[in-house]
Amino acid sequence: MSVVVNQNTHQGLKHSELQLKLVNGASYEVLDVVLDKAYPGHRINADTILHFGPPAGILLAAESTRDFHFVGMPAGAILLTPISTRIECLRKRPWQKTNVTRRGLPCAAAFACTDYKVQSRTLDRVALELRGTRTTTIDGQAVPTQCDPYSLYVQLSRCRSLDGIMLISKARERDFRRGVGVTERGDDQGGGIARLDRKMI
Repeated sequence: MSVVVNQNTHQGLKHSELQLKLVNGASYEVLDVVLDKAYPGHRINADTILHFGPPAGILLAAESTRDFHFVGMPAGAILLTPISTRIECLRKRPWQKTNVTRRGLPCAAAFACTDYKVQSRTLDRVALELRGTRTTTIDGQAVPTQCDPYSLYVQLSRCRSLDGIMLISKARERDFRRGVGVTERGDDQGGGIARLDRKMI
């Protein structure tokens, strides 16, 4: 299983290479899960065990960790442990009546991630949602806003080839600007939008 670390960890370690690699946005493969004895788990069915707390840790590995050798751990593996985060009452969350603390692993499944998380990476296949993060009203109907041009560039440039790009939603000419795929007149340069549209999921 692939995961993305979403918070910097191990900043106190002196090993500069480790400090650089186990950081927010870095991607890893999970090698093993170290269960916490305080949360032994309850079997729901033959394939599912439910735990009411985070594991004691998970072993991660990536190309950037292959030279790591920690005692008692597989070569190339690094341990990620749970952290506690305080969530305080804020005016934007009127439903929250008291401060709470959440404890969990600082990572998330990497089957999907934002354009920010994949900057500098090159992928063989991607499924993209070329939409903005807000909605606007057009002809009385709420529709997603135009994709940010910087986000558009990052998303479309992560894949090695056009054949590896799949679109979750239909491509709209209004989402493309001059120099990216459409001229000021709205012409589809080279048929790129049409080809992307045919590859829509």
